[in-house]
Amino acid sequence: MAEETNPREELYERFKASLKRPVADRYFDEDELVEIYDYAGDLSDDYVQLEVLFCGARLYPASASLAERRALMYLDTSVDDSDEPTPAAGSFLNDNPELQTPLFEIARLQINRPSDPEGALEYILGQFETLGDEEIIRFLDLAFDLGCYDWVISNLPRLRTKVKFMPTLVYEIMREAESSGDDETVITLAEELIESEPFAVGYWVTLFKAQAKAGKEEDAKSSFDYARALGADNPDALLILAESVYSFAPYLYSEAYEIIEGLKEENPDEFMYTDCQCAILVRMGAGSKAINILREYLDKHPGHSRAMRQLLACNVPDASDYLDRFYDATGGEGFDPATYAELVTTLSLNGSMTSLEALLTRSGAGVDMDPGDFCAWIESLYALGRYEELAQLVDAHPNKGVFVTIPLKGSAVIFAYIVALMKLGRGDDANAFFSEVRPALEAIIEDAPMPVRMSIRTVFTLADKMRRHPADDTLYWEYFNMLNYEKK
Repeated sequence: MAEETNPREELYERFKASLKRPVADRYFDEDELVEIYDYAGDLSDDYVQLEVLFCGARLYPASASLAERRALMYLDTSVDDSDEPTPAAGSFLNDNPELQTPLFEIARLQINRPSDPEGALEYILGQFETLGDEEIIRFLDLAFDLGCYDWVISNLPRLRTKVKFMPTLVYEIMREAESSGDDETVITLAEELIESEPFAVGYWVTLFKAQAKAGKEEDAKSSFDYARALGADNPDALLILAESVYSFAPYLYSEAYEIIEGLKEENPDEFMYTDCQCAILVRMGAGSKAINILREYLDKHPGHSRAMRQLLACNVPDASDYLDRFYDATGGEGFDPATYAELVTTLSLNGSMTSLEALLTRSGAGVDMDPGDFCAWIESLYALGRYEELAQLVDAHPNKGVFVTIPLKGSAVIFAYIVALMKLGRGDDANAFFSEVRPALEAIIEDAPMPVRMSIRTVFTLADKMRRHPADDTLYWEYFNMLNYEKK
């Protein structure tokens, strides 16, 4: 049997087709234009919404319903991507004071926030017998924006008497309850929606998630099975289901892994599934298997940026090999600048020094490198015990004094360089370098913030150790590890 046509979609498509014809050939009645506008809003199609308003202004200039949509368009147009509407919204409402429909009253309260939010909501309910779908959606948005979630829950029986289509009311409140962490309300409302539409997989997924968060394990397992069965042909729903298991239901990790494995088999090139699969494996304590799966994916897609980032985060010993393939596959471009900068910071903070060193060595330019990146490079080499390479890099730097001017990281480089020189038996060079930077460090420590003072104090403590343990005291310097890095 052929699929049933959605009347609103059919209207929407017919209107879009009419936009290619002369304006005089566009004939839609007022109710049709309202339906098209609302449907286009569901699809985030601003173009069609604007064209509906232009068409409506020509055909039905006195239409209150279309005037409401104009108010909503102004209301939804924000300033500089903020949540504040443009001044045009207030101007339009002020220019149409005679319009007292629910949407206009709601819009006015959005622009001019009431001092008594609950009283304002009570006023709207008292003014109008019924609220249509768009009206109840906007009313609830207003209530939640005003911080009246508890008021909505308390007045739910009353709100039920005001709406024409109950699922819209229930669904909108359920979404807010989910955002608010009110799992019991989510469960109640999701069960109600399932009664009206038992084969809607999205409701089952929402119910499962709420039950899992509420600690109702047996109920959650049952809802999971229903959602999985209903979503068998819906990859998006299955992915959301698996992600919900990852976050809230560890007792279903194996089942979630099976779901992702099935999705991956159908679309092996989509990294999203590999990523989810690896995340679940890590939660299951199978980190080594997850890393091997990442490697397998990169073997087939060596230029995939996100996969490469994930492998670097694992701090694997063969990171440099995969980085070489990644740079070759991207024509030497590697990561974009923003991703590269984020990676350096993340790997450094997480202590992923093998990956950090591989990344900076592969893309580094020595003394021409960004000072912060150069400091991170030195830190990684120090952590890995590669003192000869560390010393060579700093030796080649034309302005070693620059490290004094870099808060925290600069002090770490000074410390690491001095220790590396001592470990290499170059005590005279270490003492000479300390003498060179000491005056500047002493000047800075007087007024620097506490973290900077502490980092500089570490260097001074190191100088005292140097005095008591010369470079030829090899046994001492072999194990000296003031920065708490594991000895390599």
